[in-house]
Amino acid sequence: MKRASVNRGLFLRNLLFLLVLSLSTTSACAQAARDYEPRVGQAGKDVVWVPTPDELVEKMLDLANVTASDYVIDLGSGDGRTVITAAKRGAQAHGIEYNPEMVELSKRNAAIEKISARATFAKEDLFESDFSKATVITMFLLPQINLKLRPKLLDLKPGTRIVSNSFTMGRRKSRGFGSWPKAN
Repeated sequence: MKRASVNRGLFLRNLLFLLVLSLSTTSACAQAARDYEPRVGQAGKDVVWVPTPDELVEKMLDLANVTASDYVIDLGSGDGRTVITAAKRGAQAHGIEYNPEMVELSKRNAAIEKISARATFAKEDLFESDFSKATVITMFLLPQINLKLRPKLLDLKPGTRIVSNSFTMGRRKSRGFGSWPKAN
C-alpha cells in the first residue's frame, strides 16, 4: 500500500512538472509570435519580402476600382496591408501567404484595425490555392512567378481585375487597366 502511494505521488509530481513545462513552452511560443517583426528582404518560399508602400496599395486598389461588392485576393500577402486596406474599403479580402509568421502577423494587424470579419488570411502555397472566387487579384511577385501563375489567372472568370505591382505577366498587354475581357 505504501509503495502504491509513493508511486502515485511520484507520478503526480512528474505530471505536474510536464504540465508546467508545457505551459511555459506554449507561453514562450505565443510571445515569440507576438514579437515577430518581418525584415525587408527576408527570404520567403519563392520571393523576398518587400512591403508595398501604403500609397501604392491605395493606387493599386483604385486602379482595380475596388468596392464593397468585391472579393479581393492578395497573392503573397506579406504583412496583410493590401488585404486590410481593401477590407477598410468594405470589400471582403483574403490574403494568401506561405510564411506562417506573416499570416499570424496579418491576423493581428487585422484585429487591431477591427476588420477581421472582412480580412482573412491563410498559410497556403500560391500554386495550390483556389482563387476562383476573386473579383480582384493583387500581387507583388517576381516575373517568373507571375508567368507560372498565368494559366490559373487566365482561368479566372471574365471581368476579374488583376493588378501587379512592378512586374508584368510576360508579353501580355493589358486591356482595360489589367482586366481580363468582360463577359458578353
